[in-house]
Amino acid sequence: MAGYQLKINNDLEFPIEIIRTDRRKTFSIKIDKGKVRIVVPKRLSQKNINAIILKKTPWIRKKIRLQEKIYPLKPKEYVNGETFSYLGKSYRLKLLENGIGEVKLKRGELVLGVSPNLENYQKLNFVKSRIVQWYEIHAEKILRDKTKKYARILRLHPKSISVKEYKARWGSCSIKGEIIYNWKIVLAPKRIVDYVIIHELCHLLHQNHSPEFWRTVESSFSAYKESRQWLKENGLTLFV
Repeated sequence: MAGYQLKINNDLEFPIEIIRTDRRKTFSIKIDKGKVRIVVPKRLSQKNINAIILKKTPWIRKKIRLQEKIYPLKPKEYVNGETFSYLGKSYRLKLLENGIGEVKLKRGELVLGVSPNLENYQKLNFVKSRIVQWYEIHAEKILRDKTKKYARILRLHPKSISVKEYKARWGSCSIKGEIIYNWKIVLAPKRIVDYVIIHELCHLLHQNHSPEFWRTVESSFSAYKESRQWLKENGLTLFV
């Protein structure tokens, strides 16, 4: 086992752990929360290891920066001034202690009236439930309207359109033509929302991810590859 330091920027250095093993014929690289582990064949020369590190440095940097973007995210606290994303734009939460009310989008802020008599834990739960409810209501309207719009353009006919919370997908389309979206997709920019809608509509024609399916998607949404990549890189940041 050996240790290296890969310099990523002027201030931080990230350790590289080299593990030699008889069980590998090729090398592998794993990055976890800024730590880089390279497993190599036991007899691989130090010169070749150095060459691998040099060649893979741009890829390692990219992965580390991506993980830095994802892992430091803290759970929402639902307090004044906290930002929430909606269709790719950020809005600050403004809590008014003037009674219980609905969430409203006003002049760049998400405004919610809260009772001053609530305990802290009650206030947190109340604010969270109201914000989630606001997202769900708006997501259902936006996604339903946009799906109907694109369905007309593409001459497709989904049986039903609804929203729910998924843990690991942005939408689904059943064999019966029932389309279900993850409501959290409305936190993403509009172009990403459009891509997900077209993606699910195209499943009305292809119940798979075959080359034919992707050609169908591309014919209606030429920038689908960029949108897919955006979701891969930013999907974990879309939470409330």
